[in-house]
Amino acid sequence: MVEVRNHDLRISGRLKAGNIAQGTETITPVANTPTSVTISGLDLQGTGTITGLCTPVTSVPGTTVLETAVSSVSSSGMDLYIYRTNTTATKVGWFMIRQRT
Repeated sequence: MVEVRNHDLRISGRLKAGNIAQGTETITPVANTPTSVTISGLDLQGTGTITGLCTPVTSVPGTTVLETAVSSVSSSGMDLYIYRTNTTATKVGWFMIRQRT
């Protein structure tokens, strides 16, 4: 059910929009080296600025997993990076949105 109140859209259930993409990717890092994977095949709709975000799915942030980052953000995808002190495969959650112009 969708309900609109004073220009405030409330959605119950799953949200799907052409300008939003999200997922998780498992990265097996090289120890003490930024290691990347490429998210590709997307087609974010619209013409606005694209923002890419990521976060590690881990119980050791700041100690073993030191950083995650994105680069080369475009409407078709982006690169995800992880910097970890060992070679344990780690899930990275990611989200992309194309702003409305």
